[in-house]
Amino acid sequence: MKTTNKLTLILGAVATVLAVCLAVAAVLLVRSGSGGSKDAPSAATEQLGPIDGLSPGSQAPNNGGNAPQAPVAGAYPGAGGPRPATAQPMPTETKSGADYAYLLTPSGNIGCDFSTQNEYTRQGQCGVKSMNDTSSPLGTEQLAGSTKGRWLFQFSDNRVGEPVGSSGTTGWMNQPSSKITTAAYGQQYYFEDWVAASEESGLTVWNTQTGSGVFLSREKAERFDGPGGQGSPQQSSNKGEPIVLGSMPSNGRGYGTERPQEVYAGGDPSSRITGITWSSWGGDRAEGTGAGTYQTAGKPSEQGVPATIVASDPGECAGKRAYTKVTYYFPSKGEAFGSRSPMNACWTR
Repeated sequence: MKTTNKLTLILGAVATVLAVCLAVAAVLLVRSGSGGSKDAPSAATEQLGPIDGLSPGSQAPNNGGNAPQAPVAGAYPGAGGPRPATAQPMPTETKSGADYAYLLTPSGNIGCDFSTQNEYTRQGQCGVKSMNDTSSPLGTEQLAGSTKGRWLFQFSDNRVGEPVGSSGTTGWMNQPSSKITTAAYGQQYYFEDWVAASEESGLTVWNTQTGSGVFLSREKAERFDGPGGQGSPQQSSNKGEPIVLGSMPSNGRGYGTERPQEVYAGGDPSSRITGITWSSWGGDRAEGTGAGTYQTAGKPSEQGVPATIVASDPGECAGKRAYTKVTYYFPSKGEAFGSRSPMNACWTR
């Protein structure tokens, strides 16, 4: 009887050991995926079941694929596209038949003028004041015999032009602070089809019609072309042709030609500049020096006064690719670019 009980205890212990071994083997088999596949879900994963509506083994959708992208490094994501819904309108003022708005970043280093384009004015300009010297990363150019740093990007025909230098001041420099929009970081603003997005990394400005824009910061300034919010870039069908100065007025000279040595609009002698030597031609802006007639109210006119002539706003005149605006000013009389309003150079469309 004692022998039988001892045998029963031994058999029970063996059965228990076998059961434990089988259980361990089963666990190891499940973890190895029964076929050794590393991609098979573990027992723990199967126990958790679906998470947030996803079946085991599926991946969460990647919603970042449609997120707005910055057109250049540092720029506002989505720049070059439609106006952000959070953008605020800038206060404007009206003078000489055009609306104007002015914007300045909190640091005071980056500013913009915006205006309604007409025959006397373009759509504005933006610049980085700290680049207004000969060490500008945008390069230099000769203005009235002096070397100036390029620091301004001028706007016309819904596009951002190439950087230029200037000896004058801008609208945001001249206006009382009460009329200037301080572009708080993290905010966006707009004037007509132009949007400005202010961030600590810099200011991004673009046109929603064409997608043409520029990113401005203390370290760099870079133009870009985005997808455009409502249209495609305006381009002349004569883009590959040489560019001329406007088109010829009645009794005029020099207009409608390349690098004219004399320009004259006919009639008023103050519209004549002679002996012109062009230091640049073919870009968004051309500049030369010559001599003209300087007139001030109540004083006799002075002839042969050194003058600077600037041709700008490329477009189309009389079927040719042409600069559509021209400006004269007299540095020896204390004038600088911007002292006088641009004149229409396109006499025949």
